[in-house]
Amino acid sequence: MIQTYTLPNGLRIVMERLPYLRSASAGIFVKAGSILESQEETGLSHFIEHMAFKGTKNRSTRQLAEEIDMIGGNVNAATSKVCTSYYARTTDRDLPQAVNLLADLVVHPNPNADEFSKERGVIREEIAMEADSPEDLVFNLIHQGLYDGQSLSRTILGSQEAISGYTLDSLEAFRRRFYQPANAVLAVTGNFDPKALIQQAEKEFEPWQGQTRARFPANTPRQGGDPLTLQKDTEQTHLCVAFKGLPSLHRDRHALIALSTAFGGGVSSRLFQTVREEKGLVYNIYCAPAFYPECGDFTIYAACSPVNLHQVLGIIRQETARIAADGLDEKEFLQTMAQLKTGFVLSMESAYQRMASLGINLLLHDRVIPPRETLAQMKRVRLKDVNRVVGELLLQEPKIAVVGRRAAKNLKGKGRIPNGQA
Repeated sequence: MIQTYTLPNGLRIVMERLPYLRSASAGIFVKAGSILESQEETGLSHFIEHMAFKGTKNRSTRQLAEEIDMIGGNVNAATSKVCTSYYARTTDRDLPQAVNLLADLVVHPNPNADEFSKERGVIREEIAMEADSPEDLVFNLIHQGLYDGQSLSRTILGSQEAISGYTLDSLEAFRRRFYQPANAVLAVTGNFDPKALIQQAEKEFEPWQGQTRARFPANTPRQGGDPLTLQKDTEQTHLCVAFKGLPSLHRDRHALIALSTAFGGGVSSRLFQTVREEKGLVYNIYCAPAFYPECGDFTIYAACSPVNLHQVLGIIRQETARIAADGLDEKEFLQTMAQLKTGFVLSMESAYQRMASLGINLLLHDRVIPPRETLAQMKRVRLKDVNRVVGELLLQEPKIAVVGRRAAKNLKGKGRIPNGQA
């Protein structure tokens, strides 16, 4: 059974007891991500996540590392476009210790100038590592084009220049704005006593104060226009073709997921079968939707030899036009929905996946979405729903981004190919 509880300081708790497990997962989700950053704050959400493990008022960096290893589980953190999460996967016996560690990371930071300076260097290395990944670069580039000048156009890591310019005061000012209990959720699933968890949470999080809840800024994807290119001396050319998508709670979101799965989500999908299996032009090709609170996008990715770029792009445009005109057939639809429902059921066997789903939904949408509700929504999807979504989204002129050797020259004169023509 899923239960919710709100602490006096405003921190919301969502719990699901699974007594048949010997494990538990806990996560603190803070509404602080790159979508909420201004141009002058790019990368600060991610920087704060890094600094969390550089010592607290109660534990040194070494003590944190030793205690994380001691409980034998997995304690980590991640920053996304929409939130920052601190999570632990461990045995049911060690859950109280894991919750204590997570609370310490979030409630009792210990800003330290030396650690700040060192971690700045670590993040700059991470940015440099991303710059060596053309797949990451082409997705960054397509977001710059889709959300030009808006907060979703900026990267999670930030730029070298931005990270170099921040001070410890910059970090702490951002933390004070977003790291407030009313702007966070504690999620726990697995084998535990809900009453004992609430009692521990009341004690651990009592010093944490702040009633401000952040609101997501509006972002609107932009279609068409000239392709975006980035010169990179790589063996392959990396390509993204992106369309406007749907917000995260849109009634057609499961229909869009079905479209994505059938079109480019697996080895039996149209794009994989046509571009890789039949033509042998790529090793990797896929598509996926991205859902945000007020908007979304749908992106096709492929990597190929530079000499095959136009052929790959042409086939993608032909297949896109074909599916937009004709839709899925009954066999594709039934196969896709069976794949999606099975995958969802299997994912819900994981206490961590259940915890993350509950925590993120409560944080972003102010409501709990139980797994049975999601499964029921998937079962209500019909072929006509998927084909309607196909027509609404894929008949638009897409945004195109290319990263690779002589990317601009290779695209010259052929970047904007009309729908259905190669």
